[in-house]
Amino acid sequence: MNENFNQNQNQNDDTLENQFDRENINEAENKTVYNSVQYSPVESVADYKPISKGLKVFAGILVAVIVLSSVCTVGYFIGRNSVKSSPSSNISLDLEGKPANTDEMTTAQVYEKVNSSVVGIIVYNESSAMSQASGIVFSKDGYIVTNDHIYSEVPSAKFKIFTYDGTEYDAKFVAGDKVSDLAVLKIDGSGFTPAVFGNSDEVYYGQNVVAVGRPNNAFDASSITRGVVSAVNRRVQTTSSYSAKLIQTDSAINPGSSGGALVNMYGQVIGVTSSKLASVEYDAVGYAIPTTTMKRIVDELISKGRVESRAKLGITYTAINSVTKEIGNYLCEGLLIGEISQDSDLYGKAQSGDYITQINGIEVTSDTVVLDIIEQSKAGEKITVTIVTSKGQTKEVTVTLRANISESSYKTSATQGGAFNFPSGE
Repeated sequence: MNENFNQNQNQNDDTLENQFDRENINEAENKTVYNSVQYSPVESVADYKPISKGLKVFAGILVAVIVLSSVCTVGYFIGRNSVKSSPSSNISLDLEGKPANTDEMTTAQVYEKVNSSVVGIIVYNESSAMSQASGIVFSKDGYIVTNDHIYSEVPSAKFKIFTYDGTEYDAKFVAGDKVSDLAVLKIDGSGFTPAVFGNSDEVYYGQNVVAVGRPNNAFDASSITRGVVSAVNRRVQTTSSYSAKLIQTDSAINPGSSGGALVNMYGQVIGVTSSKLASVEYDAVGYAIPTTTMKRIVDELISKGRVESRAKLGITYTAINSVTKEIGNYLCEGLLIGEISQDSDLYGKAQSGDYITQINGIEVTSDTVVLDIIEQSKAGEKITVTIVTSKGQTKEVTVTLRANISESSYKTSATQGGAFNFPSGE
């Protein structure tokens, strides 16, 4: 009987032991851990001990270093890309059309709207050469538009900018262009008030306008003068000896106003005031560079440091109209070619003494016809030129326009400069 009891007891013990083993196996299966590298199951350890405090600290530091390095690396590439793209994103400018069904502002209201966007400029150097001008805030991050001629008599020029509230800033020269007489300066900072630029193609004869600038002193508050648009797209010889199509106005543009704003009565800047026709025979004649020209030039000055898209034919010429043809007994009307630059695509296709009588099938009745076509084109584009040779033979050639890349009036030489009489350039 004792033997049976012992046998039964042993069986019970075996049963309990087997049940306990099965429970342990099940628990172990439920606790199976997989190695993250080898993807193989490893035994769960019953007497697991936590990682030591020192090892935890080391692991934390290692993770932090890895995360920080990753962030810095990503930040570097994002930052590098943002620096390259920031000019185009920060200075993107769309010319606004004239508001529809809106009454014109009063002169006082226009001044209130534009005043915070017009600045005074002191141009100076260590040799005591100094001049004064005006400028227009182009972007929130401190790009300033002004004229290129303002520093032409001040070698190694430095710049002080005075905003509407009297705050003084140092400015850096960005780029300038003699042909258009436009330049860009830059002050460090943000939150500046850019002007609202209107579309100068909408300007019309007799339109009411005002000129805002610093005619007397760059330190003083901007002044305002009122007038009308006397002429639209008037082609004139600028102070830099280049021909340009400008807005003519009888608004007073006095010395120091160069680089200021010509504004319509909706508070939109439609031109950058430039050279005044300085002659005793004329009165109340001032000029402004249209915003359509300004936008194209300034965008390239900021993004590329120079103008690259502007086209040229590459010749010198004498314009022969119907009157001069009869007086001078010339062969025909058109452009009488003087010299052809070797970098011109017309070189070898025409010669001195030939006449250009048509461009793209349009009769050349004056040089304005040719200049208008070229200004509306871009470097690299092709035009068709009809030529009458000095012997009276007619031929037609295709010419690729070259890039008209000009230099700025900005000089870094130590030559002593003098005061500049704005805005006539004399």
